Amino acid sequence: MAASVLLSVVIPGLSAAQGLQNLVKGSSGKPDTVTMADSIAKPALTLEEIIRQNENYFDLLKSGQSRLGQVYDTTYLSEEIPIIERVIERIFESFDEEEISFNLQYLNELENLIGGYGVQVGRWQNEINKRTSTYQEIKENLSTIKLSYNQRATIVDSLALPTLNKQWELLNKRLTYTDSLYTHHHAFALELQSKLSNLVIGINDVRDDIKEKKQRIRNGFLEKESPYIWEKNRLGESNPILSLVTDSITLNKVIFRSYLKRNIRYVIVMVLVGILLYGWFSYLVRTISLEKEFSMLILDRSKYITFSPLVCSILCTLTLTPYILPYPPNTVIFLSLLGMAGCSTILLQPVLFTRVFRLWLFMVVSLIIFGGSNLLIEHSFEERYYLIALSCIGILIGSSAIVLINKKPDQYPDYLRFLIYLYLGMQAASVIFQSLGRFGLAKLLAVTSTLSTMQAISLYMFVLVIMEALYLQTEVAQSNQKEFTNYLNYKSIYRQLNKIFVTVAIFMWLYFLTLNLSTNDFIFTTISEFLSAVRNVGNTSFTFGSILVFVLIVWFSSLLARYTAYFAAIKDSQQADLRNKRLGSSILLIRLAVLIIGFFAALAVSGISLDKLAIVLGALSVGIGFGLQTIVNNLVSGIILAFERPIQIGDVIEVGNRSGVVKEVGIRSSTIQAYDGSEVIIPNGDLLSQHLINWTLSDRKRRIEIIVGVAYGSDLKVVQEVLLEVLRNNEILSIPEPRVFVHNFADSAVEFRLLFWVSNFDTWIGVKNQVLLDTYEAFNYAGIEIPFPQRDLHVKTIVSEIAGPIKKEE
Repeated sequence: MAASVLLSVVIPGLSAAQGLQNLVKGSSGKPDTVTMADSIAKPALTLEEIIRQNENYFDLLKSGQSRLGQVYDTTYLSEEIPIIERVIERIFESFDEEEISFNLQYLNELENLIGGYGVQVGRWQNEINKRTSTYQEIKENLSTIKLSYNQRATIVDSLALPTLNKQWELLNKRLTYTDSLYTHHHAFALELQSKLSNLVIGINDVRDDIKEKKQRIRNGFLEKESPYIWEKNRLGESNPILSLVTDSITLNKVIFRSYLKRNIRYVIVMVLVGILLYGWFSYLVRTISLEKEFSMLILDRSKYITFSPLVCSILCTLTLTPYILPYPPNTVIFLSLLGMAGCSTILLQPVLFTRVFRLWLFMVVSLIIFGGSNLLIEHSFEERYYLIALSCIGILIGSSAIVLINKKPDQYPDYLRFLIYLYLGMQAASVIFQSLGRFGLAKLLAVTSTLSTMQAISLYMFVLVIMEALYLQTEVAQSNQKEFTNYLNYKSIYRQLNKIFVTVAIFMWLYFLTLNLSTNDFIFTTISEFLSAVRNVGNTSFTFGSILVFVLIVWFSSLLARYTAYFAAIKDSQQADLRNKRLGSSILLIRLAVLIIGFFAALAVSGISLDKLAIVLGALSVGIGFGLQTIVNNLVSGIILAFERPIQIGDVIEVGNRSGVVKEVGIRSSTIQAYDGSEVIIPNGDLLSQHLINWTLSDRKRRIEIIVGVAYGSDLKVVQEVLLEVLRNNEILSIPEPRVFVHNFADSAVEFRLLFWVSNFDTWIGVKNQVLLDTYEAFNYAGIEIPFPQRDLHVKTIVSEIAGPIKKEE
């Protein structure tokens, strides 16, 4: 044994066992060359390395036991999986037996329920997959340890190294124990995976059946379901309305409770959002009331948050609820909409006229009736008469609203007229289809028109509340408690942000409209297929989806760049006297950075190849070289202006024969607002190529020069003292000192030159005006004459020369 160990040390490529075999073969004179080559190719571990490796194995086994011993709470799975299985089984039974005459609303409810189950099962699968990946890692470690144990245990002689042998025995025991733990947990995880996989299959099958039945119902919308309204015979019996309402309430309760239980985390998040909004709104009102001198003027611009921060926070929370909660059932959507309508009623009551508020109350009642009818699991032909009557009343109410809007169109939102016309059209169509026996289509139109109208108005209220909150936040952000946002700035900011929020609200409403019409799946699927289809133009392939993504990202980046520049310009205008603290022309660099980042992000997200872009840029370079020289010159000049900063927004400049205040430094051109109110667009190249006078580059001080004339014969020293006294004005700087010089002996007067400085360029005209007024009064008081131009005319006539010829003529 000692010889074999020694051989393994001398020849590192040989193990102890192989060394012993070679010694035996060497004594017979027949060395095993193949074994030698293999041994040299795969160096064996020495005993010291084996001991250190065993230590690592013990650590791996300990870590594996610890990870396998972690307690995973799977009791919820044992409770939830059977429930989902029973629900799926029950849905299949109802589909097969056709015991329920499904309507579109009920199928949508089932689809939302199954969709929620799908999300939940997918989350469980991810958790189990993470655990199985952990088990797989442990299995690989166990396999490595087993292989090493089987290969290395034979070289240990218990007589020579008994301690190492005990180490191998202990390793084997821990290996066996860890392997049994792994087998148990892995089998349990596989069982859960199998159950979840079966659930996924069942959920997908139910989804397919639901989509098929929904399509069948849509295809049969124009088929006659009930008798004409003038017929007394009935096509078929339907469940009594009272029992149907009772069954529907029971089912919706079950769905509502199950949904809240599955999504309790989202519910908690929405509650926290509501609390934060209430705290924010209350803070704004309280801070302005206590710290702002013009608090009443500021709060008067806020109608709703000032009236009730609590109601506004509830309105905003309920507005966001259907869009944040995953797969919300119709019950959740209806309750959210009902809460939004209630909050809007509280906020509108002090604002609306009595007649308009009554119309609104009818819409709230219609929402309750139509929304409740939308929750019924089956159609009941008994409700057709109630729905027809309510639709007819709705048409009258909508017509009255149109009359009121036409009388005072400026008092109502622009979109309201379109919304009411849409409501009237859908309600009229509902009455027609009800009369013709198309009950399902008629009910769908009536319910959708009411719910969508109320949703649109509530969304508009949500936008108004958010806009008020942003305005109040800008007021709170003012550093001086006496300051308040200029009304023109407020209106300008409101118009800019209002476009964004109204656009978002329109998309939210359109989604809600398609959801009510049960066309969301069809529309989204059609659009998705159209956008994802691959098109080929020559050797180039593309999809409209990638083009749309590219355009949207570029548009969003340009929008972001524009609004960033807009709000930065507003901030600069509030710091007109502090040039160093203004961003000025650096706003252009920010805009360029946003546009460039957005452009490359659009390329990356849309998947457009940079090679294709290089071809396009190469083609553009030819056009740039010939026809776009001026544009490129202006672009580069704009970048130079941004870096060198010879002008900034708010500076007073003169370029050529134009002067005014810089309003914007754009990428291609800059805008100057002249003193007559006009806005002059000057290419950036002209700002660099022409002589540029910047009155406010270093500071806003300006020297003023006035020429004053006095009559000949005046005491010049007295005049000089009077003028110096006039220049001792609070608005005139003492340093540099005002100066008065005798300027010129003119034809009609002795002219004096007044030189003085004012601290603010914006006030120099007013100061000059005051100095001239004071000079006139001071001269009158001192008896100093201000001459006006005069000329002596000497007329010389010779009488004899004129009278002589006259007499001769006589």
